[in-house]
Amino acid sequence: MKNSNVKTVKAIFVKIYKAIVVLSPFGLILSIAFFMIQAKESGKLVANLVHIEQSLSTRHIGIFPDYLDKINQLLSETPCAQEDSTRMIIFQDVLFYGAFYNGHAFKEMIRQLVELSDKGKKIVIAYYNNSEDMRTGRMFKEVVQESWIRQQDLGKLSQERRTLMSSLRKENQSRTNVFSIADSIVNEKYFAYYRDNEQKEFAKRVEKALVPFYDETKNDDLLFLKIDQIKNRYLNKFFHTITFQDIYKMYHQITEELKDFFEQKNIQLIPLNNYLTMSCWSNGEKALFAFPGKFAAEEIGFISSDLAILHYIDIMLEGVENINNDE
Repeated sequence: MKNSNVKTVKAIFVKIYKAIVVLSPFGLILSIAFFMIQAKESGKLVANLVHIEQSLSTRHIGIFPDYLDKINQLLSETPCAQEDSTRMIIFQDVLFYGAFYNGHAFKEMIRQLVELSDKGKKIVIAYYNNSEDMRTGRMFKEVVQESWIRQQDLGKLSQERRTLMSSLRKENQSRTNVFSIADSIVNEKYFAYYRDNEQKEFAKRVEKALVPFYDETKNDDLLFLKIDQIKNRYLNKFFHTITFQDIYKMYHQITEELKDFFEQKNIQLIPLNNYLTMSCWSNGEKALFAFPGKFAAEEIGFISSDLAILHYIDIMLEGVENINNDE
């Protein structure tokens, strides 16, 4: 009997409390005050979590091309005092890194690299060589394939290439011909399939690639005008006449323009023939680096001030410099 009375009293109290809180002005004030306290505490918690995340020596910063602007932020924070002996170290799969995904970020990257070089900062860019010899520059070729052929077809393309290479080897073709012929046949096949059967998607891709770097109102460097001229030469053709070889030649010629430009600006270039699985930008104090996902265009970016990572990038550069010296 006693327990029943207690339950009844509790139930009555809850109903009275709800009526006061929900219906009365006093209850409304209590509710608002409680909400404000909760919001304040939540704000403090979020601020604390953000502070912790930003204080980590290494943290995730997004997937390509989301982190391109953060590369420019790193460049803007790069020390370039005369007594500073550190180098700006860059490893990229292609010299036009990000140019066809965020033209503004690419232009800013070039501008900042030139400015740092003019101030006396030593800059070294190691990149995958895009030689016409298909035994080298394999990563460059993969970048072109992944950019212009549907990703769902890349597995079929790779299998068909392997089959062709096997048959060509049985015919005692040279190694160079094996790569060149197999690439040419399968790339053109799958590119043409994508171009002709996914016209809307393909047209968007062409249109995006033709967005100009050059802005006459800002008197941009002649480099960007040259890049636009190269793009227009190959992509402003009749729709069904654009070939995979056009795309490859376009990227190749843009790379050659960038090579000349960087050399004129005293930026050291180191062509690589071996595949490296990390792109990075290190200014001696911080490093932004990215690892490829399933596809090259899905790199996952991180930023770090960890001394071990900075040291590893230095060692990586020493390694490729030693290989080049031995050759």
